[in-house]
Amino acid sequence: MSARKNNRGKIEIMADILNLSTVGIKKTHIMYRANLSYEQILYYLGELQDKGLLEQRIEDGTTVYGTTEKGREFLGHFTHMSELMVQYPEAEAPLLAH
Repeated sequence: MSARKNNRGKIEIMADILNLSTVGIKKTHIMYRANLSYEQILYYLGELQDKGLLEQRIEDGTTVYGTTEKGREFLGHFTHMSELMVQYPEAEAPLLAH
């Protein structure tokens, strides 16, 4: 089993943020719920916005982040891939030299 099993990769973190943002959420709430540092949340919010997956808007005088339609499409593909990985766990096993 891979040592990376307990560590999230970039794609998983992005999916977590998009999933949290489907209803509109503040930056600090994303940070705590996704278990990210301030530097990490700034990086990922910027990346997701640059890719058109996340939008920033003002609601009741507060800045919130929401998943765009393109972001929801990304989540759909991510969920499908995750289900395939569970269905075929041998795909996660590292290649061993013979």
